[in-house]
Amino acid sequence: MNVETLVTTFESSFDVVGVISSARYTEEAARRGRHVPEPPYPTMVVVGLAYPKRTIRQTEDHLVPSFYTFGSDYHVVLQNRIRSVMDATGLAYEAGVDNHPHDERLAAILAGLGSMGKNQLVISDTYGSYVFLGIVFVDVLLEREHVLEVTGDCGDCTRCIDACPTSALFEDGFMIDRCLSATNQLKRPVTDLEMDVNHVLFGCDICQMVCPRNIGIVKKTHPEFELSGKEQIAVDDLFTLSNSAFKARYAGMSYLWKGKTVLMRNAVMLIARHGYVNHVPRIEASMTDDRPAWYLDTARRALEKLKRSA
Repeated sequence: MNVETLVTTFESSFDVVGVISSARYTEEAARRGRHVPEPPYPTMVVVGLAYPKRTIRQTEDHLVPSFYTFGSDYHVVLQNRIRSVMDATGLAYEAGVDNHPHDERLAAILAGLGSMGKNQLVISDTYGSYVFLGIVFVDVLLEREHVLEVTGDCGDCTRCIDACPTSALFEDGFMIDRCLSATNQLKRPVTDLEMDVNHVLFGCDICQMVCPRNIGIVKKTHPEFELSGKEQIAVDDLFTLSNSAFKARYAGMSYLWKGKTVLMRNAVMLIARHGYVNHVPRIEASMTDDRPAWYLDTARRALEKLKRSA
């Protein structure tokens, strides 16, 4: 198989495709001081699948996560598409989507899928930062790479840095322990600032929404990312359904992967921020002995805030 055939095969299922040698990837990772596992195969295919920006109104009784979670779970979508492509080739491979030890963003930059934005996201010239990434190590040695041309960059723009509610971004990088999209997925007590600025049920999106490079881009919606009706989560479901019943009702959504209690904790923050005092009995009833300490801490502080505002 040559590189053109491999690229064409993947382009049938993905919006952007680059191919690089696994050796160049590991060498560049080492040069940047990043530890990555030894690749299993000599060729690395980096793929991107675009998703659309969509907004859904949050209400007192229905909360909304980041729009990258809308539609089917992107981990499953990309894995299924990769499997379909690779099964047809008969080649051995290993694939990863998000939850793996390799550096997807570095691989995407090396393959020309986009440039690294100051918001720490890979930004495609065509699709902006609204692209899910995946990597595929393939058991084939190719004569050359297929690297896409990238022309855009952030220049002097600092809109994402200025808009970040927790000051996680700066000119030369970011602090992940401040990033709201990261911290509201962690199973730990939240800070007062995190409680005050948390604005969605899961994730964040602010650094993407203010980015000028996301204006005038190509907008695509693949069938798997059509709205499913599960993008709004009922507060009543969060606080009254069992874990298994909740997972069954909202099956297939990527916001489930950290568990229902994380979503409840984030819901409590939103309820307190907006002063939804009618949910006080639900929060009080949820503070049972079997709840983790990090949830009980947030619930207690939220109740104090709600009762002060009542």
